[in-house]
Amino acid sequence: MSVWCRLVTWLQVIFALLFMNRIHLSTLLLLFVTGSLLAQTEGEQLISTSAEEVVVTGAKFAQLQSDSPQNVSVIDSATVARSTDLGQLLNEQAGIVINGAYSNPGKDKSVFLRNGANQYTLILLDGQPLLDPSSLGGAVDLRLLSLDGIERIEILRGPQSLLYGSDAVAGVINLISKKGAENPASPKRPALHLRAAAQNYGTLDGGISVSGHSQKLDYQVGYDYFKTDGISEAVEPEGSTAEYNEDGAKRQTVNGSVTYRPTPNLSLRPALRYATFDGDYDAGSFQDGANTYTNEMLMPSIAVDYSKNKLSLGGRYSYTKSDRAFNDAVFGTSNFNASSQQTDVFGTWLPTEKTYLTAGVQHRDERLRPEDPGTNGQPGMATTSPYLQLGVQLTPILLTEAGYRFNSRSGYDAQSNYSLALMLQASETFSARASLSSAYQNPTIDQLEGPFGANPDLQPQVATSVDAGVVLREPDGDYSLNFNVFRRIIKDVVTYDFALGYQNRDELSDIGFELSGTGTISPRLAVNGNVSYVKGKLSQPDGNGGTTETDDFYRRPRTTGMLGLTYTGYAPFLVRLSAHYTGERPDIYFDENFSSFEVELDPYLIVNAYAEYRLLKRENLRLFVDVKNLTNTDFVEVTGFGVLGTTARIGASLTL
Repeated sequence: MSVWCRLVTWLQVIFALLFMNRIHLSTLLLLFVTGSLLAQTEGEQLISTSAEEVVVTGAKFAQLQSDSPQNVSVIDSATVARSTDLGQLLNEQAGIVINGAYSNPGKDKSVFLRNGANQYTLILLDGQPLLDPSSLGGAVDLRLLSLDGIERIEILRGPQSLLYGSDAVAGVINLISKKGAENPASPKRPALHLRAAAQNYGTLDGGISVSGHSQKLDYQVGYDYFKTDGISEAVEPEGSTAEYNEDGAKRQTVNGSVTYRPTPNLSLRPALRYATFDGDYDAGSFQDGANTYTNEMLMPSIAVDYSKNKLSLGGRYSYTKSDRAFNDAVFGTSNFNASSQQTDVFGTWLPTEKTYLTAGVQHRDERLRPEDPGTNGQPGMATTSPYLQLGVQLTPILLTEAGYRFNSRSGYDAQSNYSLALMLQASETFSARASLSSAYQNPTIDQLEGPFGANPDLQPQVATSVDAGVVLREPDGDYSLNFNVFRRIIKDVVTYDFALGYQNRDELSDIGFELSGTGTISPRLAVNGNVSYVKGKLSQPDGNGGTTETDDFYRRPRTTGMLGLTYTGYAPFLVRLSAHYTGERPDIYFDENFSSFEVELDPYLIVNAYAEYRLLKRENLRLFVDVKNLTNTDFVEVTGFGVLGTTARIGASLTL
């Protein structure tokens, strides 16, 4: 099949997708994929085993994934490049549920990692925390985070306060930025990357970035734009004849970094990320509204690293400024402004390849910024935490790791955390891991000093977790299987009572497992998938000296799963089909009179499809089509709010 014939085939698909109705979508994609597979000619094999991932999230130095005693998984650069939305991408990973991933793009999203509440997962950018002290629980707004400029994502499950401090209770998600890269066509000039795509519901997105590399200097700068007309965030009540208005949204992101190496041993990397997200939102479940919001985040940072022989030293500083404004048609405008900064200084000694000692100190400062410039002081909290991590290879197949962290919080009692881990590398194909660790989450500034139910005597929520797992991995990468079980208990859970305000009252326990795997069925066909199960129990005082227990949690399913097939042809063509299952879960909603109603949400299965074709001599022009919810499954993520249904995104990317 000639290049022109293939290009015509792609153009036919693009125009058909633009003008077809949903009934024909799956049929057209099937015919296109079948035709492309039949048109393949003999050529070089394109599915190949990749080198083992190097991870940086479980320690203060880079190490092979197989050498880490922590439960860390990697979303590689190829998967990130094929993805559009961070929430939808994370929703495919074992043990993670992103509530709102398929709702209107402007609707808020929640991260549930191993059944933990949204504030129990710490999101990092290049190892530095993204915080918003003004938000509920201090978690960053996921809608602000674009995949633009992101190279890969590392997910570390289980308590991780040893290295990352407060909020890393269920785990951490580390977004790792792209670094400046050499232009393969002309190493002496910068590389230019362009991307543009369109989707139904008036959705457009695009990006431009420039990067370069030299012996002493790397740089990368990019701009990303996303805009959608959206759908009505809320759905009309059954029997209603009202037509609700669409709720649109817009996001803009600027990111950049420079890596300077004045000597072979020293590197400095200043970076900047700025994002804005604004849009419309409705009044509540089944309730339309003419409300708007704006949200912006500024994060400058700098990383300094020095290494010589067996010693490495590092310094990190990051500052996050967030400003949110909600313009409610009934209640008026509410502003939430905050800032946080973190400094981390550490050193690592590696006397042997798998023996290491890391010592460091971390300081985090969080502040609420009052609207009135004349207000005296800024409510805030500061925490200083020295920490120590030691890894020792006891035998050629047994590695142990231990760590301790001491947290001194301004004006409050001190608290400490620990971590113990073992890894048995029995052979090239089999390894086992086990860990016992603790984590904490400080009360938020609003809970300590805010206007509604504040309690200055609140203590940190403390989690203890036991994790164990086994890994089967073929050395050449033909297959891998990862099975993990865990048990986590969180004590002194902060709750809110209208009469008593915020209290350390409840206890939460979770037990579950995660099974994930990858495999090569043939030289061109690969499969990957995962299944997760978690059961939680919340114990709370009943007011009469006893306790009541709850084992279901709103919008958090016990069972989730994913199965994907990826075909790479002889020609530069790739197609992927994936199915995603979400089990039943309870939900609660409030009507216009603030009366609450509990409901049970049905399980659902979503099928997604993706295809791409590469053109030009260097295959640097990529045409792609990305279809979500191929079968137009009807389901509910949040009661009273809609989901997008079938969406088709068509676009192209070009590297010059």
